[in-house]
Amino acid sequence: MQNNPFANIFRQAFEKDVLSGAVMTPRTTINHAPRIKAFMSVLNTFLRQAGERPILYQHYAFNEQKLREYALFLRGYMRDAQKVLASLEQKYALDADLIRLFAASSEYVVASNHQTADKRIYDNNVGYRIRKIDLAKGLERAVYEANIGEIAASTQNLFLFMPFRLKDNEQMLSKWMFKTMRQTFDNRAVFAGKNGVASYVVHFPIEKSRSSNITSLLQTLQHSEDYFETQDMDFVRQYWLPYVAKELKADSNNLVQKASPYSASELSENMKKLTIFSYCAGTANAHRCLNALYYIGAQIYGAKTMKQAMKNVFVCSYGYLPLQAKSLYSGAHFYTHALQDSGRREPFVNLNNHALYEKTKNTETNLPAQVSVMPDGRNYIVALNLAPEIIYTENNVDGFANLKDGEFGHNMLNVSTPNLKSADNYAHRLFQSVIENSSQGRRGQEVFNLNNNAAPINTLQNAVIWSRRNILQMG
Repeated sequence: MQNNPFANIFRQAFEKDVLSGAVMTPRTTINHAPRIKAFMSVLNTFLRQAGERPILYQHYAFNEQKLREYALFLRGYMRDAQKVLASLEQKYALDADLIRLFAASSEYVVASNHQTADKRIYDNNVGYRIRKIDLAKGLERAVYEANIGEIAASTQNLFLFMPFRLKDNEQMLSKWMFKTMRQTFDNRAVFAGKNGVASYVVHFPIEKSRSSNITSLLQTLQHSEDYFETQDMDFVRQYWLPYVAKELKADSNNLVQKASPYSASELSENMKKLTIFSYCAGTANAHRCLNALYYIGAQIYGAKTMKQAMKNVFVCSYGYLPLQAKSLYSGAHFYTHALQDSGRREPFVNLNNHALYEKTKNTETNLPAQVSVMPDGRNYIVALNLAPEIIYTENNVDGFANLKDGEFGHNMLNVSTPNLKSADNYAHRLFQSVIENSSQGRRGQEVFNLNNNAAPINTLQNAVIWSRRNILQMG
C-alpha cells in the first residue's frame, strides 16, 4: 500500500538493528541462505509498495540471529512508532502487504529454527494448550492438564484465553495465575464451591512463534466476520462440541455427519454457560474459536437459530476492543486510558483499532470510567482512567510492587488486582464483578452489578457512568 508509514519504521529498524556493525562488501554479493532471501524479498516488496527504497542486504554479512530477532519484533516496531500511532489510519495497520510480511517473518523464523538458550524450536502449526484451574486447591498449585471430554455444557464454564506462549509447565502457569488473578477469583463461593464455575486457561505453547501469532491477529482483525484457523477448529472439536449437540461427529472438512440436536431453548441455555475472559490478542484467539463454533452449529440449526443462541456467549476482555459493530457474542471490553497517552501507556488498543480507540477513550477527569455501547446493544466498552501509579501486593506474605513502566496501561494488573493507592478501587471491583456475574450465566447490564464487597461510593459512581454512556454509531 502506498505511503504506509510503517515501511519507513521497518527500514530504519533494519538498518539499526541488523546492518549496524555488519561487514559490507560493495563489489561482492553474499550468498545468503534461501530462507533469508525469501523473507527479504517479501520485506522489500512491502517497502517498494509503500514507496520506500528496498534494502540492499545482499552486500552485507550480517548476523542471522539479529535478523531473526528483527523478524520477531516487527510488531514491537509498530507499537513504538508513537508519531504514527497519534494519527494512524486503520488501513495502514491492516494493510494486506503488511499481513503478508508478518506471514513471511513467521515462515522465516520457523525455517531458521535456531535453538536459543532454552532450546526453543518454532512451529507455525502447533495447537492450543488447555489447563484446568482447580481453585479449591489454591492458585499456587491450581493448574493441571485438562482431559478431553471433561468439559460439560451442563455446568458453568469460564475459559481464560491468554495471548502468551509458555512452556508446558503447570508450575509457571500456576505462578502467573496466583500473581495476576487471585484477587479476581477471591469469591470462593463462585469459583471454588461444590457447584462453582469450572475454570480453564487456554494458551499456545512456546513453540508457536510470535510472528505466527501476529499474523493470526491481523487476519482476524481484517476478516473478523467468519475467519478461523485449523488450530481454532481443532480446539472446538476437542472441547466445545457438547455446547452444540450430543453425539456430534464431523468429517475432516469440518462438515457435520452426525448429531443429536438440542431444542432451540436448550441450545441457548448451553451458550449461556460458555463465558470467556481474554487478554489482549487472546481475544482474537477466542473470537476465531467462536467463529469455528458457529460454523459447526449453523450446519445443524441454521444461521438464524445459531446466531440467536450465540448471543448468550459472553466475552470479557482486557486490552482489546470489539472487532465488529455486531458480534456473534455479547461482552464487556475493558481498557485503561491515560488522558495524556503520548507516552505509550496503551499502544496495542490504539494500534489494533485506532478509530474505536479515539471514539471511546475516557476524556473526563471526574469519571473513573466511560461506558460505550456497540450497535449490537450487547457489547460494552469500558474505558478506565489510568492511575499515574499502581501499587499491588506481590504475594501473600510480604512486599509490594509498583506498576509504573511506560507501557503499564496495557498490564492486566490494572483491573485484576486492587491498587493500594486507590481509595475505592472502582476499576478492580467493576472488573471482578463482571467476571463473577458473567461466569455464573448473568447477561446484559446485569453483569455490571457490583458485588457485595463494593463500597457505597462505587455504587454511586456506577450510576453516574451508566447515565453518561455513549451509543456508538458505526458503519
